[in-house]
Amino acid sequence: MKFKPGEKGFTLIELLVGLGIAAFVVGASSMTVITMMRLSPQNNDWAVALRQVQDSGHWICRDVLMSANLTIDDNPATPEFLTIVKPEWDDVSKTVVPITITYELEDTPDGLQRLTRTNDTGDQIMIAQYISIPTTPDYNSENRTMTFTVEATLGEVTVARQYEAKQRLPAP
Repeated sequence: MKFKPGEKGFTLIELLVGLGIAAFVVGASSMTVITMMRLSPQNNDWAVALRQVQDSGHWICRDVLMSANLTIDDNPATPEFLTIVKPEWDDVSKTVVPITITYELEDTPDGLQRLTRTNDTGDQIMIAQYISIPTTPDYNSENRTMTFTVEATLGEVTVARQYEAKQRLPAP
């Protein structure tokens, strides 16, 4: 590259300022990348824990809403913590028959629990894992409302939600 008469190129100060700006941009972007890499597993754990809590709340509230009879088991020696009897239409007999649904908390090796839902025909669904129900659900028979708290812990993240479910059908 040839310079015209009177042109000398960049001064040392201009080069140092340009180098300083480039170093600042690289430093800021690398800190952002490092922060994102560190927070991503925590965000994933939070999303999974929240989903587990929401699934538990959804299934329990759904069954309590349709229940005709509700039994809360506060005996810590048994895995069952909630038994629900709800009416369901039977296509074969063309009548409404009672179906019993049992919610169980199974202990897992990590100290948390797995929530399963079993009906009296033997169908079992795992609703959530990594959860705990820290207190016995509270049932108010006057207004047929059950209040319960579900917690999920995954990694260093704990998510808790309190739910209130009201029976739509009066107890027989």
